[in-house]
Amino acid sequence: MPDAVAEFGPDADRWALRLERRYAHPVDKVWRAVTQPAHLAQWFPSTVEVDLRVGGAMTFGFGDDPVVTGEVTECDPPRVFAFTWGTDALRFELEPDGDGTRFVLSTTFDDRYGAPSFAAGWDMCLAALGPFLAGEPVPPSGRAVARHEELVVRFGLDRPELTGGPAGWSARWERQLTCPAEVAWDLCLGGLPAPAMGEQFRAPAAHEVVLGTVTAAERPRVLAFDVAPAEPGDTVRLELGDGTGHGVRLVLTVTGVDAAERDAAVDQWGAGVVAHVAEQAATWTPSHA
Repeated sequence: MPDAVAEFGPDADRWALRLERRYAHPVDKVWRAVTQPAHLAQWFPSTVEVDLRVGGAMTFGFGDDPVVTGEVTECDPPRVFAFTWGTDALRFELEPDGDGTRFVLSTTFDDRYGAPSFAAGWDMCLAALGPFLAGEPVPPSGRAVARHEELVVRFGLDRPELTGGPAGWSARWERQLTCPAEVAWDLCLGGLPAPAMGEQFRAPAAHEVVLGTVTAAERPRVLAFDVAPAEPGDTVRLELGDGTGHGVRLVLTVTGVDAAERDAAVDQWGAGVVAHVAEQAATWTPSHA
């Protein structure tokens, strides 16, 4: 099956993702597969209950997790089915393509840095829809970690947000990781215990190098320090918070006053820390996998 990811970018004050695939089945058959709950259960990422009419209620179930609700916003059989899923909006468009169907899935959402997870997840779903339509066994979905990391780079989400002005500069990375918070914390600190407030924070791979003095430490969520004079930048703050189903969300912010230090800080904390931690996180697998 060809690459399903076609477009990702801003949409008004939200973000939009568009995926397209062609299935060698007529539109009516694909329509049933993308609207009927029994069929959706074979490829969609949750169980679905739907009142298939504009304004009709929808519920999405995830086992023991809380149910998410939604509403049908468009229903034009067999061409358009659109709905909300919590705060996200989804739209399925079907168009005859020879003896098959061109299927477009569009979704808009607020979480820019979750886009690689959403894209990788929908990519797997649309890949599973093919075998289901053909009456073949649907393979296990897996975690699609390699695909996720590929999309982070493709979407430009491996680069920092840079700001600057008379008061100084900042570089901020937000990166969805593919491991839990405890694993990410140990990767960031090289497996060493975090120093307490007021203590020196040393480079995990070169303990003789003092990076700064700790101003906040809360395993496995926050580590902040004032940067040592020999290092670029003035402050560093690492936060590990809630992310997508792939794992924890890493946010690392470096600030400084001297503009001449910014590029060195971006290289040190971007390539040297964020990219390294993300690469190592991608090798982590759940114990039950």
